[in-house]
Amino acid sequence: MRKKFTKQELVRIIEGLKEYPAVLMPAPEGGFDVIFTNLPGARSYGVLRRSAIRAGEELLTAEIFSCLLRGETPPRASDPERLHADEDDPPGTELVMLRVDKGILYRRLGLKRRQRGEALKALGLYGKKTPPPRH
Repeated sequence: MRKKFTKQELVRIIEGLKEYPAVLMPAPEGGFDVIFTNLPGARSYGVLRRSAIRAGEELLTAEIFSCLLRGETPPRASDPERLHADEDDPPGTELVMLRVDKGILYRRLGLKRRQRGEALKALGLYGKKTPPPRH
């Protein structure tokens, strides 16, 4: 569904983002490919394991940002417990959990710190208000 999200909706979506599973697979030419189970066609690469994971997190953040700009709710992250290895995967293939950079999303979507705080407060994420102490 395409729509224009309010600031509160954007904050709710961003705060609700979980880690996403990705397949880290040794590439034939060396290095590692990163393939996302929830984002068809999203693929990145890194020469070292660490750089592949970083590239994967950057791609994940960019894909989520694109979804939000199009007015689409990002896909939910799969439960890693329900994912199974493919018998054809090369040795050394592993499932890794990657994080979306929420700070980048907030900045790119123009949500300033004060606006984020107000939106979070309106969503009730600060918890219940406690009454002032009695003297």
